[in-house]
Order: sequence, then structure tokens, then C-alpha cells
Amino acid sequence: MAVVAAAWPAELVALLPPYAPQLKAVREAVQAGLDGGRTAGQLAERVRRRWWQHGYAMDAAEGGKGIGSAVGVAVGLVRPSTDCPDLMCEDGTVIDTGQPCRTCAQRREDRKAARRQGQVPGPREAGPAPVWWECEGTTPEGRRCEATGKGTRPEDGLCWVCHDRAEAEAIEQATAGLRAERDAEYAAQAERAKAAAQWALLLDDAYAEDAEREAAKDAAVRARRAAEAEETRRLREQWAREHPELAAYAQQPEQPAATAPF
Repeated sequence: MAVVAAAWPAELVALLPPYAPQLKAVREAVQAGLDGGRTAGQLAERVRRRWWQHGYAMDAAEGGKGIGSAVGVAVGLVRPSTDCPDLMCEDGTVIDTGQPCRTCAQRREDRKAARRQGQVPGPREAGPAPVWWECEGTTPEGRRCEATGKGTRPEDGLCWVCHDRAEAEAIEQATAGLRAERDAEYAAQAERAKAAAQWALLLDDAYAEDAEREAAKDAAVRARRAAEAEETRRLREQWAREHPELAAYAQQPEQPAATAPF
């Protein structure tokens, strides 16, 4: 592609957009030329020859009618000829011999004979010629895109550069939306975790307070029982001092009850 692009005349390069070598129409034209059995050098020679033979040099010269579509001219300088069925014919010359193409010569003689007889050539069997269309996109700087294409207009009306940029922007927007949803979900999870931690702290505090109350209750029960035991001991000692005659009886073990004879 670089070899072919380098063969474009300076007058044409000045009219082409900076990304012209990347345009789909240009790339397809170059690929069609290579598929037709030409080398990159032969395509470059085709560009230089057609620039003069097809009158583009005069159109671009000062006082000429000008170049209407620079991209269209670039494609026309590269694409294979459709006037001759011989694949080795290069604009009327057989490329491997350098001799005039006999098929083209015979076609010219046939057309001359037809004109002498007043015959008008009928339409070609091929379908309608592909039309040129202009890109409806804008550049990153906000200017209208100057790219053109040939053939069926894309549904979005964009050249492949604008289409890829629009697709990348759509992907970026979708990705940004997913990131926003992810961040929102992370924030919600953080809030839920924070609320759960706070609830756990409240439960721990409640359990601690309950444990303290139970411990205080147990301590109060033990203190009360100890006080009761101490009071019982004191009363027994006082009773023993006041009634020493009964102290011996109080210390004798209780006798088991007699078993009934019947």
C-alpha cells in the first residue's frame, strides 16, 4: 500500500484526506489490483501512467476543471481495467510481452465498423455502475468527514474510519455504564457490610449487658445466701448460749423412725 500511495502525484495528495490510504474503497482497489496479478510496483506505474492518459494531470493543472473527488480519482488510478477480458492486458498493452493487446485492438475495430454501419453499441451486460457516496460522519475536531466510498452505502452512512470510531465510542459508553453499575453495587455492598457490622456491634453490646446483669444477679443471690447462712449460724450460737441444757440434745443424731409391726 505504501508503494502505491507514494506514486500518487503531489497535486492529488494535496486534495486527499490524511487517512486516504486507510479508506476502504482505496484498500479494496489496491487489493483488486494485486489479486489481478500485478505487483505493487506495477500498480505504482499504472497510477503514474493513468494520471496523464486519463487527463487528470490537465484537470489538476492551473486553469483546469479541477478534481471533483480526490478519493475517486485515487481509486480510478489503481483499480483494474474492465474493458478487456485478458487479465494480462494493462490499459491496451500485454504486460508480460509489452505488445499491444490483440483483444483490445479487435474490439476497437469492431466498434469502428459498427459506427460506420450506423450501429449503436448496446448496453453492457453488467449491472449498473457502482455510485460514489460521501461519509455522513464528523472528524474528532468536529468537521465534516471528507471521505467517500464506492458501491452500496453503509446503513449508518459512515466510512470505515468513522464507523470504527463510532463503534469504539459506543463500546466506551457501554463500558462506562457497566463500570458505574459495578461501582454502585460495590457502594451498596459496602453500605450493607457497614450496617451489618453496626448491627453486630449492637448485638455484642446487648449480649454483654445481659451477661453483666446475669452476673450481678448471681452475685446478689450468692451474697444473700451467704448472709442467710451467717444469720443462721449466729442464731444457733446465741440459742446454745441461752439454753446450754439443751445443747447436748441438739448435737445428738436423730434416731430413725421405728418400723411399724404391721
